[in-house]
Amino acid sequence: MSASAWDRFEELDAGRIIGDLTSEEISEWQSLATDQGDNNTIELELIATELELQYTQPSDLTSSLSNKLLSTIPAFSNKAKTTEPPSDKNISILPWLGWAVAACLVVVFNIPKTKQIPVAPLTIAQKYEALITDNVNTQRLAFTPVSDPYKKISGEVIWNDALQEGYMSLASLPVNDPTQNQYQLWIVDPERDEFPVDGGVFDISSSTGPAIIPIRNALQVNKPIAFVITLEQPGGVVKSKLEVVVAQAKS
Repeated sequence: MSASAWDRFEELDAGRIIGDLTSEEISEWQSLATDQGDNNTIELELIATELELQYTQPSDLTSSLSNKLLSTIPAFSNKAKTTEPPSDKNISILPWLGWAVAACLVVVFNIPKTKQIPVAPLTIAQKYEALITDNVNTQRLAFTPVSDPYKKISGEVIWNDALQEGYMSLASLPVNDPTQNQYQLWIVDPERDEFPVDGGVFDISSSTGPAIIPIRNALQVNKPIAFVITLEQPGGVVKSKLEVVVAQAKS
């Protein structure tokens, strides 16, 4: 093949890789490819595949399409193994090219190779321990009993302003009957309001072992200075009369 013919072949081959040849140019490429014979290489396919993998952003596929694409890869492999060696007049890069396309699709569309194992959500106790480890941003305050019926209770409250997340660890708090009354937490944040913020109602079903109670603040609090537990009617109240104050934790 002459130098000019070789230059034309390379030009057409590049166009073939990016898929912008006309039908006439495809016929011309096929003719030149036949003349090229065994000297033909797959360097351009390799470059195109590398660029595809490097600059294409992953995206999600449906599970059905993902499985369908993955199922075609073995077929490409078998075809590559059983295809007769090319003669002097034939050029066969299709088995390899099929593998390249399949590989691109796996990466570009982010097809999972293995079945994803669902991760169990953290328990309340695990969330409590995880929040404690953040010593810089998490506030920890000890509860002290306020009235005699609750003098045996102990525990602490932890609170993280940035996460708006907190928990109480309470021990020896008497079991309550939810049909008669419920415990309710109040968060004192003077920079927000003169009235405490409702931290949620909760029940104690067992007097043995500490109970981990998540704080369910109805409003955002930024710099709480105290946490107060009261005993209220079932469902809690909007504003406590502080008739039965159980315990408090102050900074």
